[in-house]
This record gives sequence, structure tokens and C-alpha cells, in this order.
Amino acid sequence: MEWNRKNVENLILVTMIITFSGQIYLSPLPSVFRLSMAVAALTVTLIHFQKLPVMLVCGTIAFTIPLFRAFVDYMSISSVGFIQLFWIYAPVAIYYFSYGILFEFLQIRKKLQSPMLFMFSLWFVDSFSNLMELSLRQLLNRTEIGDTILQIIVIGMVRTVLTYFLYNTTIYYIERYDRSLKEKKYRETLLFLSRLKSELFFIRKSITDIEEAMKESYSLYRQLEPGVFKEQALSVTKNIHEIKKDYARVVEGIEKTLAGEEDFSLMSIREIFELLKENYISLADSKNLEIRFVFQCRTNIMTSEYYPLVSILNNLIINALEAIEEDGAIVVKSYQDKDYYHFQVMDNGKGFDPKDLELLFLPGYSTKYDEVTGKMSTGIGLSHVKEIVENHFSGIIQVDTLHQKKWTRFWIQIPVKRIWEVAS
Repeated sequence: MEWNRKNVENLILVTMIITFSGQIYLSPLPSVFRLSMAVAALTVTLIHFQKLPVMLVCGTIAFTIPLFRAFVDYMSISSVGFIQLFWIYAPVAIYYFSYGILFEFLQIRKKLQSPMLFMFSLWFVDSFSNLMELSLRQLLNRTEIGDTILQIIVIGMVRTVLTYFLYNTTIYYIERYDRSLKEKKYRETLLFLSRLKSELFFIRKSITDIEEAMKESYSLYRQLEPGVFKEQALSVTKNIHEIKKDYARVVEGIEKTLAGEEDFSLMSIREIFELLKENYISLADSKNLEIRFVFQCRTNIMTSEYYPLVSILNNLIINALEAIEEDGAIVVKSYQDKDYYHFQVMDNGKGFDPKDLELLFLPGYSTKYDEVTGKMSTGIGLSHVKEIVENHFSGIIQVDTLHQKKWTRFWIQIPVKRIWEVAS
């Protein structure tokens, strides 16, 4: 074993787990001989922490378990000395040394793929090691073990089954936890990339706008008579050209970065909904908001355009979330109607002033501000949505109110051919 910090920490952790679990036990004899859960914990940890040498773990446990048991008894039985108590429990060391030798010799770690062989081998190791300890105690104390051998064998079988069950349960929850972390990381990455691609879309649009401004500036330069203003117009044109080149370099850098993230995979609308739902339930909980999320996908299709779709829905759901002060509901629906695929995002938040309807999708329009600094929001979200829907998807976005103006609805219609890949 390599003596690095991680392995040392694992050894300490394993020692503590096994030592404490040794206090859960049965005593088939009226003596200090015990059948404890330390063995189950030992087996599980030896299999899970494969970099830890078997004999190192068993040797450490052979010392710590009698030491800890003596300490516990010493604290409760003051009439018996600590050293005397330690020697009373010391024969348990023969069990763990025998267990380690047989565990290594029979290569128990390699038998996991064959459950019956694994359990039979473990049963033999456990029972033989218990008999070794019991035999040593018989020699030291001159006691008769009688029918205890049969009890040890039966209890060893039960403990082996419990150990196998404990191991599989532990692995299940570890894998489940790892899977949840990976899913969370995947959701965060997808949302991040969707936002980045959305910003990239607008940087490209800005480059086009800058190019138009440069053309107009140069046209103005050519129309002006020689003089100060003509020189200023030329200077402005050159500066605009430099800005355009800087933007182009930024776009190129981002595209190269994103090239490694592209996998050209497909996602279904239902998968997008599940991703968004889990993300926003967590977000609402973190803000102590009582919000009911309803996602309904009536027509499930596969699409490679999931980044811009996630960006659109993400902006609309955030907008709905921020419109709800304490409790409410957000409903997201999707369905296909002939040649169009429809998305609807509805909320029963505070809504908007009807007089502002024509301003909603304009860059800079916002009713949101930072409660601490008082700084207004940039008001870019809805203008982003409109640009992506209309220019990227050739679609339509509308906003209206429902149920006596208690609900706000954003309604998006996108030509099916722009997002459809394979019917699910």
C-alpha cells in the first residue's frame, strides 16, 4: 500500500467503523466470547477499500477491538483493572488474524461475481476463525464448549447472508449517490452551455450589427467633404472595425471551447422537462418558496436543438419564478399541432402591466431590481427569448393573461421541421 494521506485516512475510518460496530453482538456462551457485527463491517470495508492490505486492516483491528472493549468495561466496572480487562479480551485477536489470513488466501475479493461461492467462502472463513478463538479460550480458561460449535456455524451462516445483504445495500446507495451527483453535474453543465450558446448567438448578432454600423460609418466618411469631420468619421470606422475583430476572436475562442463539449446527441422534450423540473424545484427550495411545478409533454419528440430550447424555457421559467413572491404555481406545457410545436409557460405570479405589453421584449425593459443594491436588472432575458424564437427557430412568441388575468402565459410556436429529429 502506498502511504499517502488518503489511504491513511481510509485506514483510520475503517478501524473506527469496525471497532464501534463490534459493540453490537451476541454471546452464545456465558463468557466474554462474542459474535459481533464487526465482522460484517470488516468484510464490507475490505471489499470496498481494495487498496488497503487485508492483513494491515485485520492486524489493526486485532489490537483496537480488545483495547476498546476493555476501555468500555473499565469505565463501567471500576473494580477490575484495565490491563486485566485487556487480557480477557485479547484472544479475539486470533480471530482477526485467522480471518485476514484466510480472507487473503481464498481471495474473497475476487469471488463477488459468484454470490454462492462468495458466501460459502465467507462462511468458512468466519466459522473457522470463530472456532480458532473459541479453542484458544478453552485452553486458557479450561471451559467446555459443548454444543457451541453448532451455534457458531449456524450464526456464521446467518451473519454471512447479512454481510452479503449489507454489502449490496451499501453499494446500491453509494452508486445511487454517485449517480445523483453525476445527474446534478449534467444538469448544471447543460444549463451552463445553453446559456453560453445563447450569449454566443447574441454576440454573433452584435457582430452583424457592428458590421452594419461600420458600413454606414464608412459611407458617411465617403460622403463628407475633406476636413475634421471626415477624419473623425474614418477614425470611428477604424475603431468599429477593431471592435468587430475583437468580437470575432471572442466568438472563435468560445466556439473552440464548446467544440469539445459537442456530442451531437439527441434529447427528448420530456427529458428537457425533467431536467428543468429537478433544477427549479431545488432552486425554489433554496429560496424557501412554496411553488408547485407542473410539466406536461403531450407530444414527445427528439431534438438536437436542445441547447437553444433549454435557453428559451430557462429564461421564461426564471421570469415566472421571480414573479412569484411566496407561493404559487408554474405550468409548462408542450404539444404538436400540425406543422407547429407549441410551448406554453404559465404562472400565477404578480403578472405585468397591460400598458407594458409592447415593451416586454425590448432590450433593457425590466421591473426587477436587486433588493440589496437597488440596481435594476439588465432586462435582456425576454429579448433573448424573442431573438432565439424568431431568428433561430423562425417561430412566434406571444404573451397574454388567463383566468381573469390571474395567470400570465408565454406561448411559443416553432415549426416542427426546425426541431424535430426522430419521433419517440
